[in-house]
Amino acid sequence: TSSKSGRNEEQIYAVLNTSCERRTTMMFKGGNIFNASFDVFANDYHSVRPGYPDSLFEDIRNQCGIDDSSSLLEIGAGSGIATVGLAKLGCHIVAIEPGAHLIAIARKQTEKFKNVEIFEETFENFQPSNKFDVILAFTAFHWLSEGDRYQQILNLLKSYGSLVLVWNSFFQSDLPVTVDINNAYNEFLPDIYPEKSSVADVNEGVLSKLNRREQEIVANPLFYPVFLRKYLTTYSYDDQTYPKLLNTFPKIVEIEEEKRSRFLERIAEIIKRHGKISVPVLTTLIICQGKNCFLEIMANPKGGI
Repeated sequence: TSSKSGRNEEQIYAVLNTSCERRTTMMFKGGNIFNASFDVFANDYHSVRPGYPDSLFEDIRNQCGIDDSSSLLEIGAGSGIATVGLAKLGCHIVAIEPGAHLIAIARKQTEKFKNVEIFEETFENFQPSNKFDVILAFTAFHWLSEGDRYQQILNLLKSYGSLVLVWNSFFQSDLPVTVDINNAYNEFLPDIYPEKSSVADVNEGVLSKLNRREQEIVANPLFYPVFLRKYLTTYSYDDQTYPKLLNTFPKIVEIEEEKRSRFLERIAEIIKRHGKISVPVLTTLIICQGKNCFLEIMANPKGGI
């Protein structure tokens, strides 16, 4: 569904396996924002953003007990990168996305699937008539208003329903091309990236951000994580596709146009000189159940020794 530009390999690591934008307005940390990177550059987003491993969708199916009768809600569907994978599960999919340009791409991607409905709407304003067996967010949950997002999701879940959270985290390969890229950040965007960063520093920062997200999920009082798995995929980008990828990141797209163009031109020159750049992407899958439902299952187990 998304471009797998130069996809080299997929390595899957099982960490824990416990069975038990119209002008795009989104809520971010309690306030309205306009995020041009996701809608204005919708074509770039769809063509170069990494997708998700097929095995991830199988894990979701198996761990959430999804069958043809299940109903799923996808929050922040974007251009449909994950929606197609969900549609192939055969169940009913309701997808919401506030970006009009992204919606157009998502509808095109899913037009052959009769089990998919896509609505141009924010999660905060979405008022469905029915509850869902599974609610999912693919690299989108952090955009929801922090105040009561867990409660809002719980209100939309059926009894024993599942919350599925997925993130793609971009790490750096320890290669000469990456060193040159990091130097370009410091040279062209010193107000945003004031200090030179090594590959190790960048990767440590990415991992810390991912850890904070995981810890927030563990600490919230309404849901309990019952399944966690990591998937590592390496993608290759060239001098045409890597600048497009950077142009989908909020910190980059918010830069004044002339400065951003000069920066992306330099990035293209660096990649062309080196031939390509390899980007390790770590996909994290976390499946949660409502804490009260989880405790009820623990108190009333099926079977036993």
